[in-house]
Amino acid sequence: MTVQFHIHYQTFDKEFLSISYQFSENGNAQVINLHSFDRQNWTGLLEVSNEKELFYNYCLNSNDTVQKEWGSARNLKLTAKQIFVEDFWRAKNCLNNIFLSNAFTKVIFKRGNHLKEDVKHDKLSNYLNISVLEPSIPENTKIGIVGNTSFLGNWKQPICLNDAQYPNWKLSIPVENPNIEIEFKLVLLNEKNEIIFWEIGNNRHFNFTFPTQNNNEFNLQLDGFQFGNERWKGAGVAIPVFSIRSQNGFGIGEFLDLKLVTDWASQCGLNLVQVLPVNDTIANQNWQDSYPYAAISVFALHPLYVNVEAIATIKNKKIKSQYDQDLKSLNELQSVDFELVLEKKMYYFRKLFEQEKNTFLQSENVKSFVNANEEWLKPYAVFCHLRDKFKTSNFEDWMEFSTFDLKKIEGFYDEKHKEFEAVQFYIFLQYHADLQLKLAHQYAVDKKVVLKGDLPIGIYRHSCDAWVAPELYNMNEQAGAPPDDFAVLGQNWGFPTYNWEVMAKDNYGWWRKRMQKLSEYFDALRIDHILGFFRIWQIPTDQIEGTLGMFNPRLPFHIDEIKSKGKVYDLERWTKPYIRGHFLESIFGADKEWVINEFLTEIAPNIYLLKSEVSSQVAIKSYFEKHNIDDKPHIMKGLQHLVSEVLLMEEPNSNGQFFNPRITMNKTYSYSELPDYEKPIIQKLYNDYFYSRHNEFWKRQAYTKLPALLGASNMLICGEDLGMIPDSVPEVMRNLNIITLEIQRMPKGNLKFGDTTQYPYLSVCSPSCHDMSTIRGWWESDYENASNYYYDYLKWYGLAPRNCNANIVEGIVKDHLASPSMLAIFPLQDLVGIDDQLRRQVAHDEQINEPSNPKHYWRFRFHLNMEDLIKSNHFNEKLKNLVEASGR
Repeated sequence: MTVQFHIHYQTFDKEFLSISYQFSENGNAQVINLHSFDRQNWTGLLEVSNEKELFYNYCLNSNDTVQKEWGSARNLKLTAKQIFVEDFWRAKNCLNNIFLSNAFTKVIFKRGNHLKEDVKHDKLSNYLNISVLEPSIPENTKIGIVGNTSFLGNWKQPICLNDAQYPNWKLSIPVENPNIEIEFKLVLLNEKNEIIFWEIGNNRHFNFTFPTQNNNEFNLQLDGFQFGNERWKGAGVAIPVFSIRSQNGFGIGEFLDLKLVTDWASQCGLNLVQVLPVNDTIANQNWQDSYPYAAISVFALHPLYVNVEAIATIKNKKIKSQYDQDLKSLNELQSVDFELVLEKKMYYFRKLFEQEKNTFLQSENVKSFVNANEEWLKPYAVFCHLRDKFKTSNFEDWMEFSTFDLKKIEGFYDEKHKEFEAVQFYIFLQYHADLQLKLAHQYAVDKKVVLKGDLPIGIYRHSCDAWVAPELYNMNEQAGAPPDDFAVLGQNWGFPTYNWEVMAKDNYGWWRKRMQKLSEYFDALRIDHILGFFRIWQIPTDQIEGTLGMFNPRLPFHIDEIKSKGKVYDLERWTKPYIRGHFLESIFGADKEWVINEFLTEIAPNIYLLKSEVSSQVAIKSYFEKHNIDDKPHIMKGLQHLVSEVLLMEEPNSNGQFFNPRITMNKTYSYSELPDYEKPIIQKLYNDYFYSRHNEFWKRQAYTKLPALLGASNMLICGEDLGMIPDSVPEVMRNLNIITLEIQRMPKGNLKFGDTTQYPYLSVCSPSCHDMSTIRGWWESDYENASNYYYDYLKWYGLAPRNCNANIVEGIVKDHLASPSMLAIFPLQDLVGIDDQLRRQVAHDEQINEPSNPKHYWRFRFHLNMEDLIKSNHFNEKLKNLVEASGR
């Protein structure tokens, strides 16, 4: 048996194509090199004996590097004596690849009853096998083919392709004439096999001559249906799990409440439900654990999102009565009381564990769950127990357990160990969390609603992940974000940064495992702060504000390079805090003299240095805490500002040889008081450093890291690419099929507001997100900008209303629905804002997070029960009509 391959692909000097193949999915890979006479048409011959199928990919070889085409291995059934294959190269940045993700193939375009399989081939005939890789076909629609021959319907009667191997559509036709010359088009058919849409573009042509002997097959692979500009667009809703309110809630949203959100979304014509991270954040056992981006395990789910009664019925009548009372009182709260919910839920979880533990510990399903997840689950359960035992998640205080030791961990799983059941309690919680979220996920899949998760960029400093593998992180650094309009001092998340060199040694295995775990619950994923895979904003641990951060990795300036830009008389003036007496009063007011005497040293008339005990922002904070100075917060803030009065920051461990420009240095006193001839010099350094110097460098970083993550699952990937965006980011995201995020009030480029008509197709657009005010909250707190938006963007007439009425919200929602973006996703608060009767009375209460406040309490609860929202027929019908009218 022989298989002859042909593929058209333009190559250049020293490039050639090869095929990597095996005869089973997990077999040993072998390689054959292809040959070409014109660097465009590549052919190869493979001799096969006694094999039933072939798995293969095309590869581009150049200068000792091998680039495999996009996607999983192709599959070819070996059923004929001679097989001829006409293929196409699967490019990584092909639009159709997006639709091959689980969000589309397993949810939105999920197909029910497949068409009947093709009949088996006989060995006395030749067959033309046509295959079309096309996922984006609605369920009640089919792909057909019609062309100029009798076996293609003579342009009158289309032939239906088989979807048994969807997203591959296949047709096998016995051919009598050995000479094939066909002209054809693909069409969409309804359930009656009537043509409802012809593909766009010219007719397709194909010519081939079979050998004289029979039992040959020709496999013609087509690269999808040509829709032209008629591409799918959808809409979705965003709400954190903890914010969902239901009639049977326990003061906080739960995984099973996602079923109600799914029902409502489906009813309104929405295709997607997006949530914030759902991992366990219980570190301090207080309200600070409400921060959903500070997980103590990137694999474990949050216990508070587990429904108590879905585990088992509480048999003790007294406890059950108490539970009912707590449920009622907690569910009446307007906001999440994290500490009270945590206390009450853990109490009832422990009661249920005592009640169910014998059955639980013997369950085969539980054993299977543990075996499938033991690599992360067993350390996590012990971590939680030790956190409780030592009353801190800071494992450095855990005495003999401060350093992770797998043998010691295994000891806790000996049934004779006195703390065995205490550890098993956390296995119990994770088993039920996993079970309940998977039930919610499957429910959404059945309703053809995509569940979209969120991948945080960082890990909590005192987390199980840091305890188990500290070598993967830079524990002496902290991650954050540079200043922007929403956090003028930047953001300090407090997370350690990643040791990418160590992570690369196993091809980013930790990240790949995260992606694989998330894909068990979600079919789409938002990557938080995707810029972190290009570079992360890194803040020294002795500083607090993001203004004193630096990119990691980075390319600092050598001192000679700085001097080459122009004559600099006093480099120390650029690198030390610039403190002058004449502006101290504007910072400290009447406390100026006290500040000078207490915290500053005068080294020359009107020129000061900070005393050593307050030389960093952390030292200043510690000084005020130590001396109980709690009535002068403006003084502490002012002193911390003085620390940031620098223009250049020395590269650590460089002995004064390398420097990095300080972000937003043009807002400092130091910059404003520079001599006029020095400003252009340092501004040139600044512009080079932040806008051009790193572009190619950071591009290589992203291409090194991101493909490993993306290849670990088949989720639809969206990247949060807001803020200070390097020029290379759009290109990388486009080439890797990562959908961008467009927020109108955080526009890309030099715009006041994003223009929704110009958004790229491969984007998610939204009027707001969890890190900013809602439409109404913004409008009513920033009337000046809202008025500009009203006149200049919406182009409405009359006096701009001070209150954001339902018509304004509806106008903004419609504007986003009409955008070219593939997905328009709205916070639930914004959608309800189009109805005066349903929306919350106070707009400010709709905001989820204040990014400028690192100690924000994440406690927002939606004000309506989902059951009541589902019954709001007038509103739901109105929203559905808006969605349908937009073509989504």
